[in-house]
Amino acid sequence: MSSFDKQNTLVRRPEDAGEFILLPATGLDDPRASDAGRALMHFFHERTGGTRLLKRSDFSPMDIKPYLVNIIIADLIYGEDGIVCDATVRLMGSGLSAFYGEHTGGKVLDHPSGAGVRLVMGAREAIKAQSTVIGTSAQATQDRPLYKVATCMIPIVDDSGTVIQMLGHIYPYI
Repeated sequence: MSSFDKQNTLVRRPEDAGEFILLPATGLDDPRASDAGRALMHFFHERTGGTRLLKRSDFSPMDIKPYLVNIIIADLIYGEDGIVCDATVRLMGSGLSAFYGEHTGGKVLDHPSGAGVRLVMGAREAIKAQSTVIGTSAQATQDRPLYKVATCMIPIVDDSGTVIQMLGHIYPYI
């Protein structure tokens, strides 16, 4: 079994998780990112000098206030094998709560939308690439025949350089 197979078997993908693509950002102006995602990448690049990953001490919520409505910050949970296997929602913006339903304090893989699978897989890709990941996805739901989201997932490290959180800006569009 390759490490790729191992990573894919740790998270069970719900049948209704929808299609998604997660790739490292091609730069600060990656066209796959939303305008807000690109603005956040530029802001955090300025805060880190572009030489290291983001730390939580590099910003305050007030610094990103215009974007908080669509921000999620999740604390990563690593399995015994050292691979991200879930995350706990620390902060969920009001726009995301209105769209997905409030889930602050919950485990992302327990959310019925399948969005947790995308967050865990995005975290794994960000850790592997040591960079921001841009994602796009489309999914059917009970109350919407189809919705799409553009996601900018930014890893946050502790002082030792371990990715401990993901900050995601999720831009839903129909």
